Amino acid sequence: MAKASQTLAPGDSHDPQKWLAGVLRTYFAEVLAKREDALDSNQIEGVHKMRVAIRRLRSLIRDFAEIGDKYPLKTPRKDLKRLADVLGAVRDKDVAIEALEKFIPKAKKESVREGVEFMIRRFRESRGRAFKIAEPRLTIEALSALEESFETALTTSLARRSLFNPSNIDAANREIIANRVEDFLGLADALYDPFKIEPLHQLRIAGKHLRYAIELLSADGNDGLKDYAISIAKMQTHLGDVHDCDEWIAQLKQDLKAKKRKALKGQEREAAVWLLSRFTRRRDRAYRSALELWGEWERSALLDRLKKWEPSPPADDQEELLSTQISS
Repeated sequence: MAKASQTLAPGDSHDPQKWLAGVLRTYFAEVLAKREDALDSNQIEGVHKMRVAIRRLRSLIRDFAEIGDKYPLKTPRKDLKRLADVLGAVRDKDVAIEALEKFIPKAKKESVREGVEFMIRRFRESRGRAFKIAEPRLTIEALSALEESFETALTTSLARRSLFNPSNIDAANREIIANRVEDFLGLADALYDPFKIEPLHQLRIAGKHLRYAIELLSADGNDGLKDYAISIAKMQTHLGDVHDCDEWIAQLKQDLKAKKRKALKGQEREAAVWLLSRFTRRRDRAYRSALELWGEWERSALLDRLKKWEPSPPADDQEELLSTQISS
């Protein structure tokens, strides 16, 4: 597995295919660099950061697959998704534990606090089981095999000299951002259906892909895009809160309606009822925040402006350095 890498991304767009290959390798290196933190049982952010790095890489592969040669990178993208899925099972438990811990000081009744603490203990146990499933995919051998598959696929694409079609980097990036804006706009009516859970979830994902595309250009020296990325991140946060609350509400509702052996009893049931009311209120606040932000976007024509965005002329012979230090 690679120890370290430095990738130059030419700002003058002389070889856009070489530029893309360099960015893809850099993003993959960022995934590998998160391995040790993900395996550290004393902290939970490592799993989250590795999962985010995988999401960014998969999003980038998908973006360029739309305007180029997608097939050689299809297999490693699926392999990355499988890794992201097992890490996601761990991350879901971490998020649940963190959310419940924040509620404990707010619970005035001791019986409710004890019920929440019992739930936390159960999530910690299930987190341990999920982590044992993820561990074999985080070995040096497993990630080295993934790296070899990725590099083979990328080398195959480079040999064809048709990794993507646009003649320069700016043209490729503008096309990708325009596509991601269209994806978001195509789903935006979900904001007017507050109780349609899945469409709102899909809109959140579309916002995430749009932000990733913008951040790639921002890293390439296009500072004018940063305000767009900040605003889209806010929308993503609001919709993410809505989604998290929807997940909690669905689970709590299922648990409270369960019969016989699966029925919640005593302190745990009391805590579940109390949490259901809290998550319902939190969801309402998050949804209203998303709707208000959308109104601001419409008034300012933010997405229309983003779709028509043009980069500033690059400085002569400017090169942007993308570097990532990777530990084994």
